[in-house]
Amino acid sequence: MIDVALIITGDLNYYRGLAMGCVRKFGLGALALAAAAATPAGAVVTIGSTDGAVPYNAPATFDFNTPTAEWGGSIFNDSASGERARPLGSDGGYASVGPIAGSGGNDKTLDLGGFGTIEEISFLWGSVDEYNFLDVMSGASVLYTFSGLDVATPANGNQTSPTQNRIVTLSFAGSDKFDTTGLRFRSTSLAFEFDNVNVSISAVPEPATWGMLLLGFGLVGAGMRSRKRAMVLA
Repeated sequence: MIDVALIITGDLNYYRGLAMGCVRKFGLGALALAAAAATPAGAVVTIGSTDGAVPYNAPATFDFNTPTAEWGGSIFNDSASGERARPLGSDGGYASVGPIAGSGGNDKTLDLGGFGTIEEISFLWGSVDEYNFLDVMSGASVLYTFSGLDVATPANGNQTSPTQNRIVTLSFAGSDKFDTTGLRFRSTSLAFEFDNVNVSISAVPEPATWGMLLLGFGLVGAGMRSRKRAMVLA
């Protein structure tokens, strides 16, 4: 999936470059139009959730059954009282973070920098606690922070209830689709356990990109027509 995303991103960068070349060729007025066309939709990341399922068999980009270069934290295959608990519905490996020994260490990031334009991310959030936190990252900057209370009320860490083991979905809009480079998982008390992270990317150019493309092709057409009229007059 990462390779596909990089190919798509590379193609878009080519066309953006083509359009900007046309803008530079045909003047500042066209540049102003391009700037207007390139204004992104409102950037926002929203979070939603539904009750968990047993088993949880949704598609997963990261199932944590084996280590990956993108995940910088620990993977577990068991539960340990007072330290961590397998999310309800999870089978195989899962990820866990937290400050308590045996929780997997704290402030761990899932690197999403190779995915290009992100539309949606879903995952299984196990035994949701109000002191579990999810940061949507852009490089070293935090774009948004969500806590357990954003997906479950109360967020009491119940390990056997579907209402406390939630299927969480992050939806991306505007510039946040391509500004997001990772998810940071952390907790200020007991563990934050999760599994089956699925990343959905966009294969369709953003509206701003379409605007740049149309403007660029329009300017190319105008230039060709002008050249043709000049040849006829000659």
